[in-house]
Amino acid sequence: MHDPFAEPTDTRQAILGAAFRALCEHGYADLTISRIGEEFDKSPSLVYHHYDGKDDLLIDLLEFLLDGFEESISTGAFDLPPRERLDVYVAATIDPTAVDASERAPDAQFVIAIVELRAQAATDDAYRDHFDRSDRVFGSFLKRTVREAAADIDATARDVQGGDSVPPMEVVSTLQTLAIGGMLRWATTTDRDWTGATRSGVHRYLETVLPRIDVEG
Repeated sequence: MHDPFAEPTDTRQAILGAAFRALCEHGYADLTISRIGEEFDKSPSLVYHHYDGKDDLLIDLLEFLLDGFEESISTGAFDLPPRERLDVYVAATIDPTAVDASERAPDAQFVIAIVELRAQAATDDAYRDHFDRSDRVFGSFLKRTVREAAADIDATARDVQGGDSVPPMEVVSTLQTLAIGGMLRWATTTDRDWTGATRSGVHRYLETVLPRIDVEG
């Protein structure tokens, strides 16, 4: 995975980088401030000075990463063609080992960590607020990408497909729900036979639905 903390510019980023590495190594349940301190190249007491506890720190980490994703979108860092962007999104969420880390996709350990953190949102409002925002940000990214992918399809293909027009948000909601379920299944099972069939099924779905997208919707 692209390491957003390879060159921290201040103490906050250095602490977040330590939390990022410790989270990926130990997972949420076994993560402690002490273990985060072990990844920190300065005094571990600084972690306690800046954060009340591990959840306060982890939510700041999630917000930092999401801010970085939003900035990447706005600066055009994801320069893949829109149809390929959709394929990478699907692959990264249901089979992260199949995606090159250079494409800024999450690695396997981080996907497991995200599933653990998302589970905290069931009972913790701060996590819930973050994942509400995260879903909105990724939803906006996907909506734009779906529209762009649909606009790339020539008129002949649209005429052949026919049928009622489909609003982009219908496709976005479908992809996001599949992604969350895919991450959960990938993180909590050892069977991987389903990943190829799922990716093929999503590819078939997109081939069918993209020519019917209402690009103005």
